[in-house]
Amino acid sequence: MEIPPYHIPYLKGVFKKVWMRLLWFLKEAVPWVLFGVFLVNVLYTLRIIEFVGKLVEPVVSGILGLPAGAVGALLIGFLRKDIAVGMLVPLQLSLKQLVIASVVLTMYFPCVATFAVLIKEFGLKDMLKATLLMVFSTLLVGGFLNLIL
Repeated sequence: MEIPPYHIPYLKGVFKKVWMRLLWFLKEAVPWVLFGVFLVNVLYTLRIIEFVGKLVEPVVSGILGLPAGAVGALLIGFLRKDIAVGMLVPLQLSLKQLVIASVVLTMYFPCVATFAVLIKEFGLKDMLKATLLMVFSTLLVGGFLNLIL
């Protein structure tokens, strides 16, 4: 197999591609990011996150060994992972709890956009199967980490 010779990239072409991708990001992604921030604020204002947090607190505190305050961060992680990580900071978590929370945030629900793609690609039934598999594996791994750490 032949490998073509390396060349210095055409700078005007590189800048043009970067500019086009930057414009695309600003048009396509920024509105969704702003909508996510808006939705998180609305859910907090209406105390919906607090209500759902109280419902799942036994699982989060019992199986995962995380404090009750981590429930809100885990729920927000479904909408915005970066905000969820930032919400863990004021909880003063131990190293064990930080590891568990990071693994759980990484494993469970990817994000809202991913679910939209899963529904489009696989349909609602298979998306629900994938969701149950994610939740089960996350609880299994998080609970196991809680036991061994």
